[in-house]
Amino acid sequence: MKRYLNASVSEVLLWAENQSLSSFHQQNISNNKLENLSKNYEVIEIKNVQHPALLEYLNERKVGNQNQFLHEIHYRINDKNYFGIGFKNDSGGYEIRNKYSKICLGKKDISTIKNNSNSVRIFEGFFDFLSFKNLESELEKEPSDYLILNSVSMIHNIKNSLGKYEKVKLYLDNDEAGNRAVEIISSEIKNAKDCRVLYSDFKDLNEYLNQQTSEVENQSKPRFKR
Repeated sequence: MKRYLNASVSEVLLWAENQSLSSFHQQNISNNKLENLSKNYEVIEIKNVQHPALLEYLNERKVGNQNQFLHEIHYRINDKNYFGIGFKNDSGGYEIRNKYSKICLGKKDISTIKNNSNSVRIFEGFFDFLSFKNLESELEKEPSDYLILNSVSMIHNIKNSLGKYEKVKLYLDNDEAGNRAVEIISSEIKNAKDCRVLYSDFKDLNEYLNQQTSEVENQSKPRFKR
């Protein structure tokens, strides 16, 4: 199995545990269908991220050092057990991710992280937020409040909460949905700033971080003269 998947042992174990839902997760599923699915789930255990496959996945995404924002969630759906990385939202639900799954347990909602700041940075998904946290010191950015949409469809739920901020900075995806979200917020919030110029050649902030990190790693590798 490992030979055919071209994966590590830990990845194979994770695949085996999730394979019955993998094809379902890869479909374009509406938020309503996800919420209907979530009604049938049961959370078995919540703990710090420690499963080798999940740690490996986070390291592959170059955010393995940001575990303080994450949980390892073990859950059951239709009498089958699964596990993944969990990122909590403001309604007590969890965005669940691993290499083969992408679902929401509980009610779909945004996630906010507050630092009593007069500025807020907005991200589409939590991997982009974690990526920014890794870039924050390098970019010489001051801590702010952070708002993670967890789905671009949540954009209409946040407009009323942005008026209190002096600065609203947008780090959304470089795609049609991201463009539309920037337009919607910018039309309502005059002090909104589109910050995607930082990663204009990449799909999103996490892809940019992966490229930057890979370049640094390659430069630091020892070179041997023949």
